[in-house]
Amino acid sequence: MDIQFKVEKGRVLVPVGIPCPFGCKYCYTRNGEVGPARVKPIEILSHLQEFATNHAFNTIQFGYDSDPFAFPERGIVMLERLVELGKHINFSTKACIEGTALHALATVRSNLASHLTLSALISLSCWESAPAVEPHTPTPEERMRTVSNLKQIGIPAFIAVRPLLPHIADAEYEHLIDEALRAGCDGFILGPLYADEKERFVRFVPKEILRKVPGRKVIVPWSAHAPVWTRYEDGVRMQRMMMVVEAEGGKVFWSSADAVESVIASKVGEGM
Repeated sequence: MDIQFKVEKGRVLVPVGIPCPFGCKYCYTRNGEVGPARVKPIEILSHLQEFATNHAFNTIQFGYDSDPFAFPERGIVMLERLVELGKHINFSTKACIEGTALHALATVRSNLASHLTLSALISLSCWESAPAVEPHTPTPEERMRTVSNLKQIGIPAFIAVRPLLPHIADAEYEHLIDEALRAGCDGFILGPLYADEKERFVRFVPKEILRKVPGRKVIVPWSAHAPVWTRYEDGVRMQRMMMVVEAEGGKVFWSSADAVESVIASKVGEGM
């Protein structure tokens, strides 16, 4: 698959370019529709640099096809190069970031121009059910440690509850929300569950439960490759979870672009 980029909501998604080892059951990257399976960092970065000369955008979101910190050395090298483009940067991860990787991230942040921001999305789709749903991934507790560690070096960290899984009880999400707020997260991004035409990303959800969730075919708006998937989304439940977050003093965003914009706006406010 060719490396492709697309500007959407002022951002460009940048791939890691290597398969993710975490193996989450809902993972939509397995079929190769959203990014190149294996490509060298230098190829991704050179294509992006060329794209940037002809397209206007203010934010780079890194890691939609894999996890940059499943391979920390690769992730840090790519982030160091992305800094050179002079854009706001956001990365997504489920990794436990500490030690050498955390120190390297602090250096990346310090190398950004003073008006630019570096922020993180820590993905977590459940809590007690994580060993079954995200079997090869750092534990929820380890990911909360990542949130705390990032906050200590001045990197805002959001919890991406994507997907909000229909068969996971509200009480489990309430637990997740409590733990994330205790760790100091800056907010939550709630998102839908996607399925390709073969329903490969939703087979672990009991069919009788999935049938009750509203689903519709959509062209995935954030992907340059524009796959057509079924988007499963219970709007009533989304609102209910938002109310739980807000009752605890947290913030909810409906897209990662909105979360990043909140960080940028806060930075602008600091400078006024």
